Amino acid sequence: MIDSIKVFGERHSGTNAIGYFAGKNFDLQFKHYNFLGWKHRLAPEQEEWSKFDVESCLFIFCLRNPYSWLQAMHKEPYYEHYPKIKELSFEDFLKFSIEDYENSIAMWNKKNLSYQRMAKEVPNSIIINVEEFHSSQEKIHADLQQVLGVDNSPVIPMNEYVNGRGRHTDKDIQSALAIPSFKKNITELIHAFLSDEVMEQCNYIKV
Repeated sequence: MIDSIKVFGERHSGTNAIGYFAGKNFDLQFKHYNFLGWKHRLAPEQEEWSKFDVESCLFIFCLRNPYSWLQAMHKEPYYEHYPKIKELSFEDFLKFSIEDYENSIAMWNKKNLSYQRMAKEVPNSIIINVEEFHSSQEKIHADLQQVLGVDNSPVIPMNEYVNGRGRHTDKDIQSALAIPSFKKNITELIHAFLSDEVMEQCNYIKV
């Protein structure tokens, strides 16, 4: 029986909102750092996760289209190692080496590819893109019911914007998730690194 959830996903990919929604609607407990670490990490390999009791856990992998995600990361990268990162122009930010990755686009590729891989390996998983979550929570609720094998009560909606700093009512989520209109040189820079394979696996289309 599934009684808990472990959420993985990059920063600004709805991990807080989607996790809260799943836990609240289905009375599931959160797995935290002591269960396979940081939720924003590269997904662990089977050699690592197989050492844990995963049979009773639903793994939720959260995705976001790379265009709006890059814009959100530029605005708030949650990167305390180098505070001056917030002073970079968007173009310079896209070229900036972050964590163990050549740049944030390469990080999006590799982390999302790892989530796709792990979702196929573990006993219980679901991949949710944050755009669909905010446009149709009823569908996500139905998808969760199917994965959990339950026939649950009506949806308890998650109508607020939630991040690591709490819940907010003044955020225009629809605008934040819309694909931005970039200048040609910026789009070309993004596409120079953006993986066609990962885009296809995540069901996103290049602009």
